[in-house]
This record gives sequence, structure tokens and C-alpha cells, in this order.
Amino acid sequence: AGYMHMWLFRPPIVDALRMLNSMMLEVEMHDLTVDVDTDTHYESLDHMVEDAQSLGCDAVVNCSGLGSRDLCGDDQIVGGRGVLLHYDRMCERRPDPHGGAAHPNDAAIMVEEPPWGSETETSYIIPRGDVLVVGGTYLEGDAEENVRREERERLIKNAWTLGINTETVEPKDEWVGFRPSRPTTRLEVDESVGKNSGIKVVHNYGHGGSGWTVYVGAAMEAASLVVGE
Repeated sequence: AGYMHMWLFRPPIVDALRMLNSMMLEVEMHDLTVDVDTDTHYESLDHMVEDAQSLGCDAVVNCSGLGSRDLCGDDQIVGGRGVLLHYDRMCERRPDPHGGAAHPNDAAIMVEEPPWGSETETSYIIPRGDVLVVGGTYLEGDAEENVRREERERLIKNAWTLGINTETVEPKDEWVGFRPSRPTTRLEVDESVGKNSGIKVVHNYGHGGSGWTVYVGAAMEAASLVVGE
């Protein structure tokens, strides 16, 4: 395609659903966990602080992502819309046009420059669990919740370009999500909330599409802010 350079490296690849389930189980089984409630809808930070007081807590960590737009009135955070197609990990691969073996697609490939991709319409394939994830987009402020026809066509073209035999294979699923994008991650103690309640409020949101890359460091920093170190 005319590309002159590439980077090749060997990172771990997260199977996101398994990882999230594992993290939730770790929290639920921890000796200090009293309850895990995912049903409460908070209208404001003050509402969160009031709930924390009623539970005898002394700190709240706000990791609500895009929800912080309403929860905190943070108009800097927007959704970075992403679209994906999922193919079966064992699906048929496209024959090598140069006569070699079909590409196994067990490598993650990401292209953010023409002709295959751009910064807002990246072309990538990621082997994850039992699927091959093909993307994608990074469209800030785009609120469409479904994959558009022209986007699906482009993703199928990406799948072909990156090694899937789309002449014989159909995607098994499609997905749209919204990354919590912000000019900078908000990772700080909120001095404007909870002053008279004895509740410390720590924010940890706005990581955009880099959550799996930076979450460990962000969590350690948030924890240090909670304990005051």
C-alpha cells in the first residue's frame, strides 16, 4: 500500500469482557467489600456524598466516565464514538495474493495513516478471546448508536485488507461504543464538594481510548489521593 515504515512490538492483549468480570469478582470476594451495588443512579456528586455518609464511608472515587458530563457538569468530556465488527477467531483467512499461506490474523494490526486509515477512521484488527475485532472510528461528539451502512461497508473492507476472507465469511456481531474523551484525564481531589461532610471526593475519568493502557497507574494514583499520600 506504499507504507515505508511500521512498528512491531509484543504487548499483552486484553480480553476485555473476561478482564472486567475478573476484576468485578476480585472486588466482590475482597475481605473489605461490604456490598457491590450497580443499580443506584446518582443525580449529582452531592447525592453520591450523601450516600457515602449514610454508608459510613469517608471517601468517594468518581469513575463514571461519560456520566461525569451530567454528574459533575463537566462539559469538557465527550463521547469518542467507536464502531466494530466481530468475526469468529477461527474464520477463513484470505489467501495471500503473493502465493504464500493465508495470514493467521493472530497479530494485532493498527493503521492510522492513508491509504488504509486515518486518525478518525482507523483500520485495525485485534485477536481477542474467540473473536477477531475489526475497526474502527474515533469520532468525538458523534452520538449515533448504530453502525451506519457506509461504516459497515468500510469495516468489511478493512477486514478484507487485514486478512479475513469476507467473500465467504460474515461478521458474527457488530458493536458501537463511546470512549470518555477529555483534553486531559481528570485525576484529582475535588475541593469544591464534600468539604463540610467529611467525605473526600476523588475523580478518575476521561481516559479516552487508553483505559486498558493506563488504568493501573490511574488507579494507583487515585488510591494515593484517597489515603493522602
